Amino acid sequence: MNIVIIEQNKIFRESLKTALSQVSDFKVVFDADNSVFPENISHVQVNLLLIDYGLGEATCNETITKALSIWPAVRFLFLTNYKEEFTFNSMKTTGAILKNSSKKEFEDKIREQQSKLNWQNDMIII
Repeated sequence: MNIVIIEQNKIFRESLKTALSQVSDFKVVFDADNSVFPENISHVQVNLLLIDYGLGEATCNETITKALSIWPAVRFLFLTNYKEEFTFNSMKTTGAILKNSSKKEFEDKIREQQSKLNWQNDMIII
């Protein structure tokens, strides 16, 4: 599963990238503090975009729109500080995960997204 991380906090972003790179079949293909995707990443199939919910709803919407124009099948998962703050609704957004979650919780949540993605891809093929 190819993953992009958009997170303002560089220390958290680097820590998450390191943790996810230790999980077999997870690959962080790009990470940044904003949604300026470089041209050379458009050829890579991205499956999941982890977005810092602290960027604000307008920026999150822009990021989703931009990512969908590059990767139409990409899924989104928000990184939040507090469970109560998450109120975003989108068909392609499958919820949020607390930033203070364990590596195992991140892995489980991402694998859940991966199984949904695989199920949708199977449905498209039939």
